[in-house]
Amino acid sequence: MPDISPVFFGAPMLPDPDHLAALMAEALAAGWLTNGGTLHMRFERAITENQALGDVASLTSSGTMALTLALMLGDLPRGAEVITSPISFAATTQAIAGLGLVPVFADVDPETLTLCPGAVEAAITPRTAAILPVHFLGVPCDVAALEVLASRHNLWLVYDSAHAFGSSIGGVPIGNFGDASAFSLHATKLLHTAEGGFVVTRAGKADSLRRMRNFGLEQGRVTGVGLNGKMSELHAAMGLALLPSLFSEVVARKALRQVYDRSLAKLPGLRLHTGGESVGGGTSYYSLRLAPSLRARLHLALAEEGIFARDQFPFYVVLALLGRTPRSSLSRAGPPLRPVLRLRFFACRCMAGLRLRLPTGLPRQSLPFAWPHQRIHGNEIDFRI
Repeated sequence: MPDISPVFFGAPMLPDPDHLAALMAEALAAGWLTNGGTLHMRFERAITENQALGDVASLTSSGTMALTLALMLGDLPRGAEVITSPISFAATTQAIAGLGLVPVFADVDPETLTLCPGAVEAAITPRTAAILPVHFLGVPCDVAALEVLASRHNLWLVYDSAHAFGSSIGGVPIGNFGDASAFSLHATKLLHTAEGGFVVTRAGKADSLRRMRNFGLEQGRVTGVGLNGKMSELHAAMGLALLPSLFSEVVARKALRQVYDRSLAKLPGLRLHTGGESVGGGTSYYSLRLAPSLRARLHLALAEEGIFARDQFPFYVVLALLGRTPRSSLSRAGPPLRPVLRLRFFACRCMAGLRLRLPTGLPRQSLPFAWPHQRIHGNEIDFRI
């Protein structure tokens, strides 16, 4: 088997160095490094052009800042409750708590691992002011049902779309749903700015959000609540430098996903985590759902081959970070957490030629099943874990 360099889950896609250097030089020559320079405006327009007609993208300094600003845009009263998912990165809950709001965890759908609308409705109280669902691992929430709930109870609806860049539902970009959608442009994401994010809103809300990300200033005067949530020119340069490669990367990843799906779909003890036929996108992560014991074996076997996958975020870490236990209505949310294993895939890296060896101390005969040989592009993969 040919030697391959290690594959890390969080490894970023990198731009052409010369292109990035030219963009950086442009910012330096202009002497304008932040506060909405030309690179910032170009990148913001490019992101907006990929949204639904009438939607506007506003760049921010991080995905967490995007969540914070999207919640602030709803003018929620301090101490109000925000119903959210227990399965997400800590930033989802931290954005709620950081604004003096109270996170309330509702149950997730056991198939999609996104917020269950019925559980959300059961969690609504007179103190509820907003719903913050998560498009978990790029799989969209039940946006239609959540929209009905938010409208019926007059609740602010913000989606955490950090995992969902490029996803769509029935051809409609994922940012079109709810009152606002917060995206991450962190280096681990498909399109990134090293650190950054953006919020998608309807056009009528964009000016307000952009004032808030700049200390609430308008023409140099404070007109309302705000903070420093701007993206710098240097970060915008990274995003612009990656744009020329984005389309071909997405096409290649979709093709690679089909190869993985065909090869893994019928293996016993393993389920693919997908959003169904109406969902488009999902090229940031490749996620598998396995029984905990098998997940641990696969995680170890991949690591022995230099492929470093990641377990899903543990729910109780979120609680520890908050320092308290928020109100919740959980019954099924706990069990699906541990069986999720995420892998990063690149157009230039595939499993062709990879052979997963049996981990030391785990004799094959001790396992309740054996996975068959598969072939990808004519190269054998031995899945005997």
